[in-house]
Amino acid sequence: MSTQGTRPSRAVFVRRRVLALVLLAALVTGLVLLGRVVVRAVQPMVGADDVSTGRAAPPTPEPLGPPRDCGAGALELTLAPSDPEFTVDEAVELHVTMRHVGARPCLVDGSDAGRPVLVRAGDEVVWSSAHCATQERPLLMSRGDEVSATVRWDRRRSVEGCAPDQPEAGYGTFTAVVGLAGVDGATSAPATFTVLDPNPPAPPAEPAEPAEPGGTEGGPAETTEEPAQGADGSGDQPPAQPEQTGEPAAPAETPAEPSAPPAEG
Repeated sequence: MSTQGTRPSRAVFVRRRVLALVLLAALVTGLVLLGRVVVRAVQPMVGADDVSTGRAAPPTPEPLGPPRDCGAGALELTLAPSDPEFTVDEAVELHVTMRHVGARPCLVDGSDAGRPVLVRAGDEVVWSSAHCATQERPLLMSRGDEVSATVRWDRRRSVEGCAPDQPEAGYGTFTAVVGLAGVDGATSAPATFTVLDPNPPAPPAEPAEPAEPGGTEGGPAETTEEPAQGADGSGDQPPAQPEQTGEPAAPAETPAEPSAPPAEG
């Protein structure tokens, strides 16, 4: 006789399904909560990596304050004459350039007094653009800025106070530089030019070439005398003969004989 097991009732199936759904919901909720915890724990580390590998934050700008005067290292000064040679009838033109090469903006006086041009003859200053300058020209220059000017010199000397009727500096070789007033070491490389002599000395005459042997055109002719030949054809001449005249030659005188002694008596 076989026996059959009893089947669970419908209520048991319902309770089992409800329990399974509750467990599933609890599992999902636990996973969600666990994910949030993990994200919160990892976020600080990820943020630190982003900051370290990203662009650095720009530094806070410092207040610059009022601009300072330009120093020797802030400006690059150059001077060049328009021509290496000038005549005494023309003015000398000098091209001047200031270029900012510093890190910060600075102030400079761009007038003829603030950046004076000096012309020297040897060690003597014969002219300065600052002697007759009257107005200032303040300039605010930043890195890369460049200011150019042309300074004209009429070849007359100048003195402090710009006294008129100064004599001319004459001719010869001169040297010019540009600098910054009151700033040690701020000067350009020297540039040299020449004012030509209006009456240059005549070149010396070239010496005459010596006459060539055998006579040259216009020179004395050379003559050679052949020695007279004798009767025998040799070069010796015969002895001179006495001149013959029409009168016979006088006989040669003979010495007188001594007289006889007187006879004894």
